[in-house]
This record gives sequence, C-alpha cells and structure tokens, in this order.
Amino acid sequence: MKIILTMICFLALIPYKTIDISMFGLKIGSNQKLLANIKLKVDAKEGNMIKFKTDNGNDFSITCQQGKIVYMENDWLQGANARQPLFSDFQFGQTTLRNIRKKFGTNGFVYNSRRTFTTDKDLIQFNCFEFDSPNNEILVVITKVPLTINVTEESIADNLKLDAIIIADKFYCDKEWGKDKAYDKNYKKIKL
Repeated sequence: MKIILTMICFLALIPYKTIDISMFGLKIGSNQKLLANIKLKVDAKEGNMIKFKTDNGNDFSITCQQGKIVYMENDWLQGANARQPLFSDFQFGQTTLRNIRKKFGTNGFVYNSRRTFTTDKDLIQFNCFEFDSPNNEILVVITKVPLTINVTEESIADNLKLDAIIIADKFYCDKEWGKDKAYDKNYKKIKL
C-alpha cells in the first residue's frame, strides 16, 4: 500500500504536456486589449476584425465582441515555406481531411450554412470539431482540392488538403452561421 501511495504521489509531480487551445498566445475569451501586444504587421481592419500578416506570410484574422476574442482564423497563402499553421501539428497544403479525421476519430460536424462549395478553381469543405474543454471552443478546418483533380467519393478525403484553420467561440459561430448542423455518426468532442 505504501508503494502504491508513493507511486501516485510521484506520478502527480511529473509534468505532462498539454496543448494550449490558442493562436499566437491568444485564446477564445481573451481580453481584446491583448491585441496591442501582437508585433505583427496589421494588414486590414474592418469593424470588430483585425487581420495581421504572420512572419511566414500567412493571414491571421481576429474578431472581437464585447471586448473579448471570439474568432481566430489562420489562412494559408500558398507559400511552400509557410505550411505551419498557428495551431496544431497539421501542415497547410499537406494534411488531408482523412489525416484530420483519423487524428480526432470523427468527422465532426458541419454548419448547414457552411457545407461543401466550389469556386472557379477549387472544391472547398468546412469540418468543425468541438473541443472537450470548458471554454466552448470549436476548431474549424477548411480543406480544398483543385477541380482539375479527378476524385471519387472514396478518394476525396485523401485529396482535400488543409487551407485554413479556425478556433472560435461555439456560440459566436452559431449566431453567425446558424444553429442548424449535421453531425457525423461517430461524433464526439475532441481532446488534444
């Protein structure tokens, strides 16, 4: 019994790695005043949104409401040396939707107003994952595949590649995108 108690005390003292649900040190719910500490070039300001240019040339947009951060988006601008997003170990232009599904064990959910759509060049898909955290954050991964690639229903997840990543307040997204969602049959909250 003494050995077990000693082991439990020892294990409790070992630090463990947690992944912070943040981008550039900012979290959902953080005070808007923290934006003054960001030493990146401001690329645009519009209403409650400010867009920065990251050191690797990608875009980093932040939206605030009532003095709090509610939405952060990191967009890949297609640079070969700019594949690392501000959140996760995924890689822009390389991590596939299948890789993401495998990591999280679910396809998450989609907002009915943000389903798959096409531009003149690409098929784009939004997939949302709710973090298992008390802060009501969701992760949105935006993947795309050029329309010139011949894909099938079976191969599309291997060809949709990460193009943008969002961390947002769930209630903010519900207000902006609507509450109607479609959930994967294997839906579950994600843990990091």
